Amino acid sequence: MTSATVLDADRAQPGGGTAGEAPQVALHGWARLAGVLAARMYRAFLVGLAVIALAPVLFGWGSYVVRSGSMEPSMRVGDVVVGKPWSEDQRIRVGRVFVYDDPATTRPHMMVHRIVELRDDGDYTTAGDANDVTDVTPLPRSDVRATAVLLVPYIGLPVTWMRSGDWLRLAAWLLLTSAALALALRRLDGERPRWGLLRAVRRWVARRPPHDGPGSGGPADGGPTHGTGPARSRQGRVLRSRVPLVVVAGLVLLGTLTSTANAGFTGHTRNSGWTWATGAWAQPYVSAVLADQPFGFWLLDEPGGAAYASDRSGNNRTGQYYGSVQPGVPGALPHNPGTAVDHAGGRVVLGPQPVAAPAAYSIELWFRTTSTSRSYLAGFEDDRDAGYSLLGSQADRSVTMEPSGRLTFGTWPGRSTSVTTSRSYNDGTWHHLVVTSTAARLTTIHVDGVPVVSGTTSTLLAYTGYWRVGQGSVGWLNTPAFDGEIDNVAIYHSALSGSRVAAHWAAR
Repeated sequence: MTSATVLDADRAQPGGGTAGEAPQVALHGWARLAGVLAARMYRAFLVGLAVIALAPVLFGWGSYVVRSGSMEPSMRVGDVVVGKPWSEDQRIRVGRVFVYDDPATTRPHMMVHRIVELRDDGDYTTAGDANDVTDVTPLPRSDVRATAVLLVPYIGLPVTWMRSGDWLRLAAWLLLTSAALALALRRLDGERPRWGLLRAVRRWVARRPPHDGPGSGGPADGGPTHGTGPARSRQGRVLRSRVPLVVVAGLVLLGTLTSTANAGFTGHTRNSGWTWATGAWAQPYVSAVLADQPFGFWLLDEPGGAAYASDRSGNNRTGQYYGSVQPGVPGALPHNPGTAVDHAGGRVVLGPQPVAAPAAYSIELWFRTTSTSRSYLAGFEDDRDAGYSLLGSQADRSVTMEPSGRLTFGTWPGRSTSVTTSRSYNDGTWHHLVVTSTAARLTTIHVDGVPVVSGTTSTLLAYTGYWRVGQGSVGWLNTPAFDGEIDNVAIYHSALSGSRVAAHWAAR
């Protein structure tokens, strides 16, 4: 009995517990404290994001949920873009992110993409940071709705889950959020929250600062002195426990918003394989052509009814449309948002002033046709008119298509040493054509990036004239105008190498 009594005395602890129970109670208390603090931080973070995402709506701004990954890593699915309304008198800065009506569809659909190019026709080219190509349909200025100003992360995820029918994730989030909010209501000392207006009033009265006088709870009736006692200490503990929590949650929220806003709306994308800076972006094909310093480069992206063709080379050699030429038809390059020209009896004269005929040169263009008539693709001539005159007109350096669909270069008035491809290209698909000729008249025809025929061609004359596309003179009679579409015409007063031609084709 005595030994048993001594054993119990050795294990006994104040409060009726045992030595083994004390660490467990302490561990449970710390776990409860960590859980409540984490729940309160989550609540502060969630409420903060929701307020930042929705408050701008009260001032007429818009909040837009990102539903695809086309702008990653700048913007991810479930982020909310806060946009400032845009009006026609405001400037559109190339490289910034805008909210706009999707021009590729007639149904209501908003897009959040980066504007990466001002096109020759006044529209804009858009692209997602995560995409390897630009958007196909040009963006009219009138379709812009808002300038993206702020990016709020994560808060739109429940909306995306609901719209996509991902009910499992939505249910899991609702369950976890409900549990976290309930846990956040618990007191740090483990007591359950007290509910009801009466209890709230009683707690407020109990925490009022005491004052001297009978019934005041001050020194006159033996109550605690001002600023001391259990009530005041309890208030201090609660205040001290909440201040660090609010500060930490605020810093986390501010840091997240600052980093995402900077990443989302600067003039640079972070996609390492597809980088552009504000005002300096160009299509890969356009960049490849410009790298070889063309004499002139005409994208032929003008809308239907246009009279002039802009020169993209920077040399200000504006072209002009003549006759039955229809701009604005679908373009050649699948990843190029531009358009092409449908030739049906007309021509494009490249440049406003005559230039000296070059000894070495290259002609580059894209074409598509199903015609079985001989027709004119491109060449050099001493005037801008449609017809050839026996009284002194000069025309050479021209490439034509035979009735069989084969391509010929070197047949012009008084000279007939030419080269002709062995296969036909009037198959109704787009083809990339480059004709290169050196000062020694060694000429090569490249089709779709590959040299297909080469040889020495006819002698040339030295004169001043114009480069022409779609209609011109070959032989003593006018050659019929090209019956088909032509796009992306470039002229070089030098002979491109085979490797550069292949590079242009690869960049299509």
